[in-house]
Parts: sequence; structure tokens; C-alpha cells
Amino acid sequence: MSNGLDIEQVREYYERLDNNELMRIALHDAAGLTLEAQEIVKQEIEKRKLGSAAIEAIRVQNKQHSPEEIDSYCTLARRLNCPDCGSDATPLNGALTSSTISMLVVTIQNKKLKIACPDCLDKANGKAIAVTLLLGWWGIPWGPIKTIQSLAHNNKSKTTNHEVGPNNYLRSFVIANIGAFEMYKSDKEKLQQLISVVPE
Repeated sequence: MSNGLDIEQVREYYERLDNNELMRIALHDAAGLTLEAQEIVKQEIEKRKLGSAAIEAIRVQNKQHSPEEIDSYCTLARRLNCPDCGSDATPLNGALTSSTISMLVVTIQNKKLKIACPDCLDKANGKAIAVTLLLGWWGIPWGPIKTIQSLAHNNKSKTTNHEVGPNNYLRSFVIANIGAFEMYKSDKEKLQQLISVVPE
């Protein structure tokens, strides 16, 4: 392999992985694998009969996508039920929520990507703003600085919650999870789980 690893060592590594770990790589971490490593992962998936959709998920993570292709995956997400309120009346979008909590010399800023309907995104941004206004200022020296950052993040995010098409937060989420979107594009329940458990 080009990075100096013996191809047999790479093959042995993927053979030792359990099915769940191999599928995690196929769905979320195949981007950037060398061509040799991609082939080894595909062979291991075929050997274990884990499905051709997982192999396709590897392929889509390692190709350039047009904006139209990304938006087609975004459409899959936008048609799901809101993970917060359960409504399917309004297309979903994404938001960044940022809250800051300070206690004397300790300041913690927590940023989360959230997928939900525009009204629930507004509520999430509003809650993060309220928490930050109440608890963000008290740490020295970072409390005021991180508070201002969090307020700016939430206010910027709120301006995109009601966009007619997918916003950049949703596009970023889809790009980061494009392998899973490809594998589960026909499985609404799995896609619903994917958007409901957005990692922090």
C-alpha cells in the first residue's frame, strides 16, 4: 500500500473487526480510505454477506458529489418526521445550537447540530440563548467571550431555520453521513434513527 503498510496486515485488521464495527466503517468512516483498503473492506463485507448497500455506501463516500446529489439526500431527511414534535407538516432543516455555562474560572461551551422542523429548531436556539444569557457570563476570563460567541452562533443559525430549501447545517450533516443516507435511502425508519441521534 502507498503508505507503507503491508496489505496483508490491513486485511487481517479488517478481518478481526466484528460486523458492527465493519458496518460503522462502511457507513461513516470510509471517506479517504486508500483504494486498496476500500477493496479489502468491500471483500470483507461480501465475505460476511452484509449486503451490497454497504459496498455502495463506501463508494459514495469516496466520490465528489454535485450540489444536486447532496440536495437529493437532503430531501430524504427533510421528508422525515421531526424528531422533537413528530410532525411531518414542515420540511426538516438543520441548526447549530450553542450554549455557554460558566462558574467562576470554568467556562463550558457546548455546540450541537440538530435536525428538526423549523419551529423546533427555533425553540432549541431560543433555549440555548436563554441558558447562555443566564449562566454564560460568570466565568473569568472566558465567560463573556464564549457567551458572545454562543449568542452569535444561535442568532446566525436562527436566520436559516426557515429556509425553503435545505440549509448548510443540514447539508453538512448529510455530507458527514452520506454513506448511511445511501445505505438507508429506502428505509425511512433507519433514516429517522439517523437524524434523531445526531452526535454532539
